[in-house]
Amino acid sequence: MSTSTAALLGVRRRSESPWVARLAVVSERLVAEHGTPSLGNFRDPVKEILYILLSAKTTDAQYRRTHRALMAAFPTVADLASANARAVRRCIEAGGLAGKRAAQVVAVARALRAAGGERPGRYLRRLGLREAYHFLTSLPGVGPKSAFCVLMYSLGFDVFPVDVNVQRIAERLGAIRRGLPHRLATRRLAAVAPDGRSWELHVGLVVHGRTVCLPRGPKCGECVLADLCATGRKRNGGTGNGRA
Repeated sequence: MSTSTAALLGVRRRSESPWVARLAVVSERLVAEHGTPSLGNFRDPVKEILYILLSAKTTDAQYRRTHRALMAAFPTVADLASANARAVRRCIEAGGLAGKRAAQVVAVARALRAAGGERPGRYLRRLGLREAYHFLTSLPGVGPKSAFCVLMYSLGFDVFPVDVNVQRIAERLGAIRRGLPHRLATRRLAAVAPDGRSWELHVGLVVHGRTVCLPRGPKCGECVLADLCATGRKRNGGTGNGRA
């Protein structure tokens, strides 16, 4: 189970659940199939916070492009903290929701500078898990999922973010009930996600959800998880895909 995530969310760990071992197998198969590719995230927590803010409700190509434009125009937190929101809006307009995001970006930059001065990344790395989580979720536009991404990708904590791909595949596998609100899905998965595998399991599920376990027309006949998956077994006539 993801002990750190469960502790942050106040969730009872379910070490007796068969899904702890099953999700470890899922992780191993996804690494064998997809490797552990970069999804464009950053080791620098400040860059990662801004990257996550710009990624909501837009395409991968759009938010990568707007993040590059933002970093080129405002390379430091001090630059962003002193920026005019209209200038930031013009810079990120291609990503959509530019007015709302520009205000959030400037507010986040000011909060980071107030807390960490000229080196907010160093400040964040000195925080413990719980302190970092509470600080991140206090920032405008940064919810629990975004905070978990920063904690995992940039600060090295073994926490398990749940995005739409992760939740969809977990539902199809049968690990959680379909249609749960995101908050509840995150809590249920925190109780059974295996320790020490959060990064590889999350990345694997995201890549698998983008390439194989699609929202519509999942490619169950090509899926390395089909024999473990309630949906895959049903769609493949109860046989899986023969791959283990």
